[in-house]
Amino acid sequence: MLMVSVAFFFGTLQSSYPAYSVKPLTSITIPGLPAITSHVCVDQFGYLPNETKVAVISDPIKGYNSFDHYQPGPKLQLRDRSGKTVLVDAPTQWNGGAVHDDSGDRGWWFDFSAVKTPGEYYVYDPTTMLRSALFRIGPTVYEGPLRASTRMYYYQRLGMPIEAKYAQGPWVDGAAYLEDKHARSVNAKDSVALERDLSGGWMDAGDSDKYPPFNGDVIHPLLYAYTSNPKAFTDDFGIPESGNGRPDILDEVKYQLDWLERMQYPDGSVPVKMGHIDYSGKYPLSLDNRTRYYGPKDSGATIYTCANFAHAARVYGQFAPWKQFAADLRDRALKAWDWFQTNPRTYKTDTGEIKSGIANRSKEEQDRMEAFAAIHLFALTGEDKYQQAIRKNIGSARQLSEGLWSPYEAGASESLVDYMTVPNADPEIVGRIRSQLARSAMSNQFAPPATADLYRAWMQPTNYHWGSNTVRASWGVVALLAADHGGLDPATQERLRQRAADMLHSFHGVNPLSVVYLTNMGKYGAEHSLSTIYHGRYGDGTPFSHNPPPGYVVGGPNQSFSGKAAEGHPSIEWLKTQPRGKSYADFNLAWPESSWEISEPAIYYQALYVRLLAPFVK
Repeated sequence: MLMVSVAFFFGTLQSSYPAYSVKPLTSITIPGLPAITSHVCVDQFGYLPNETKVAVISDPIKGYNSFDHYQPGPKLQLRDRSGKTVLVDAPTQWNGGAVHDDSGDRGWWFDFSAVKTPGEYYVYDPTTMLRSALFRIGPTVYEGPLRASTRMYYYQRLGMPIEAKYAQGPWVDGAAYLEDKHARSVNAKDSVALERDLSGGWMDAGDSDKYPPFNGDVIHPLLYAYTSNPKAFTDDFGIPESGNGRPDILDEVKYQLDWLERMQYPDGSVPVKMGHIDYSGKYPLSLDNRTRYYGPKDSGATIYTCANFAHAARVYGQFAPWKQFAADLRDRALKAWDWFQTNPRTYKTDTGEIKSGIANRSKEEQDRMEAFAAIHLFALTGEDKYQQAIRKNIGSARQLSEGLWSPYEAGASESLVDYMTVPNADPEIVGRIRSQLARSAMSNQFAPPATADLYRAWMQPTNYHWGSNTVRASWGVVALLAADHGGLDPATQERLRQRAADMLHSFHGVNPLSVVYLTNMGKYGAEHSLSTIYHGRYGDGTPFSHNPPPGYVVGGPNQSFSGKAAEGHPSIEWLKTQPRGKSYADFNLAWPESSWEISEPAIYYQALYVRLLAPFVK
């Protein structure tokens, strides 16, 4: 009778939620285990044995789930999968019962850090007879998420078939946009003479266009993810290059670099972007044979590509089979640098005729990237002219020009920390970088204690915008940089590393939605991950609308969401009234719903998550 009553209640609960909202965990998902609840939030992949482990228990007060209250019992249990209780303790009320601004929830913490024995566990509330998601404790708990999130780039490939043996599921397609081999100039659409082979590379996001400037926060963080923990990136991730004796992440990044090389002109310059000039696409993408176009030469695209080539030359040059590739990257970076220095800056090259995003870069952005490119070229060559460029432009970096070390542009700006290790680096600049890291680490506007946030993952209120999950990951990354390079005492270093771990946990289920912010992660252990993305290959209207490939990181909560319901569709106005951390819906509809502002993935969101995750893979 109890099981019937629970099922009836849960069915009633589900029907009370607004359209497209992230529904709670309200079913018995694993035979032999108690019913599950969304109100006990854990990292659904697990915890390293020696780290702090805290479950967050939530009672919604504001937001779309405010009717779904929860009061934990006086004692909670940690049980192993067999049902054996291994720890009993009382939950601790957060902030005296205050309502958390970002989520509209009040809550409690249940600390089970004392349990270090590897195994599968769940938190159980004997009063309500409900449990958390199942999770693991052990040294390898993040290998699955790293594999899935890195493999996302394979699903983004253009110009080659997505084959079943590599897709590892039904997410297959023929080679898409072979027309890229004959891309036309957008300013001379009928000119066969100006056709260029611009094939390959990754879809930028849910859209299939390709933007060199957008790679500033893609190539850099992926390369830094690798160099932060090379042993985490093996040669068996299940992509076409697996088994060639080189790290699969670098094989994957090379697929994008090969495309960027095709984009570059012999004089070193790079077009601003390429893609379609209309929205009349076809599905599957392999059937879409519309002409593709490339834009004009652009100084922003050129200096961003220069920095990517120079950084990549340093990394790929460490591998004997890639020595020639690295030398070519170096030469291309030098040509791009020279073109950038000898031609006028451009700031309005992208008119929007090629869809969808605008890839122009401002003077300030180009100044910053000039400094980052100079860092990598100085590391490659040791030439003083690059040192001079660093001295000239380093102050334009947001990390040094703003009051505290910024999480924005975190992928490329890790070059600043990289510079500290380069031989003959300017001691004054090195000191300035270290001082800014150390000063930021002491600020509650950079790395407050975990108690500042119910879900232990504080972000500034203004961070909850389109693509907020990039900032979420970046906060964790910059905390790690401060811990490792700020010259701080051990206790502060540990606090910063814990902040980074907590930001990672927030991706994995310790958040107001109790959801993993990656798609379709059931095979990797998650009981509650996202099921829809805005995406040309795997979105609405495709066979994969509710079954996208695993591992896609979505844009995240967006308190500035501007979409509205199409005629005849359920209302989504509720999204605009949510607390910041709940302004998310699991949907993938096009205009006017504009779900791309929330559920669209992107190669840059993905890269910062991979960069955050990598150091935790043991």
